[in-house]
Amino acid sequence: MPTPRFSVIVPAYNLEHLLPRCLDSLLAQTLPDWECVVVDDGSADGTGGVCDAYAAKDPRFVVLHQANGGVSCARNAGIRAARAEDLLFLDGDDALEPFALEWLAARRAQWPGDLIGFHMRSDRDAPDDPAAAGDPRSYTAAQKQAYMAGNFGSNVTIKLFSAAVIREGGVAFDPALARGEDQDFCFRYLDAFFALRPGAAVRQYELHLYVVYADNGAGRASSQKVAAHAIDWDPEASRGYAARLMDEYAGLLASMGGWEGYTPKERLYMAHQYARRFAFAVWAARQLGEALPRGFWGGGAVGDLVAAMGRYRLYCAYYWPLRLGWKGLIAAVYQSDESESKRLYWKVFLIGDLLLGRRWNRL
Repeated sequence: MPTPRFSVIVPAYNLEHLLPRCLDSLLAQTLPDWECVVVDDGSADGTGGVCDAYAAKDPRFVVLHQANGGVSCARNAGIRAARAEDLLFLDGDDALEPFALEWLAARRAQWPGDLIGFHMRSDRDAPDDPAAAGDPRSYTAAQKQAYMAGNFGSNVTIKLFSAAVIREGGVAFDPALARGEDQDFCFRYLDAFFALRPGAAVRQYELHLYVVYADNGAGRASSQKVAAHAIDWDPEASRGYAARLMDEYAGLLASMGGWEGYTPKERLYMAHQYARRFAFAVWAARQLGEALPRGFWGGGAVGDLVAAMGRYRLYCAYYWPLRLGWKGLIAAVYQSDESESKRLYWKVFLIGDLLLGRRWNRL
């Protein structure tokens, strides 16, 4: 059997009623040279039967049935079974635009050794015109952290991956992670990608090829239990985290020529991400009984971040606590952010938003 142009890996758990929409989006592709490795991750409903029915009517669907192990196990199984050089991850309750694979094939021909990134849209938004995609934003090896700080860097479903990089770099999803598995995989992949291809780049396009549906409800790609209130952290690995984060933040800005090197959308996401990470640094230091390093506040890293948030009108719940330097409140808001209800987090968010006249951009 000839090697397909693309392998699309679809993990599915209890998606009997949503999976057909996903698989139909592949049947609708204007480029027919693909295979879909759909992994039934121990579903308790009729998902397995749906998978088998599609495989029976179209040999491009390859079905794997396995005991429930979570989305990471399912994706790893899909990677092992995939035959194409170019891999895509598609969740079983989402879809691809009909022109997605044809457009990606053209971009791969244009940028044969690079990582191609794109965006996702809600099904309530109008589809993009692929002819109006424009030129990509490029990121080099020195700008890897800047790419990951964007609102697209840590999402595996909006990238075209190289199977060779995954194999040669030993990249895989970590089944031990109850959450954050996408970000972990993307970091691992980028490390391997730039190590194997130091002169390559990430090409990030504004085109929305991936569709997320508002009616997905509770059903997701796969399932594994997550502790509702536990904060996922490693105390020993978190010692000295504040100092490391300060260095990372400084290097990140330097790689892009300062905040001006980011687009408005990237600034908003980055501000929220680093505000939250600085809040974790405060929380972890209190848990460990550590003093925060010199230069953390005021004219240092947090002061620079808060000033940038004010300059570009970027708001999140951590803005006022960080600006005021109230360590107890910062830690409490972070603790609430990690909880199931987020009650204090949203209370601080709303009060702070009102103080700013609800005029700033919010994430």
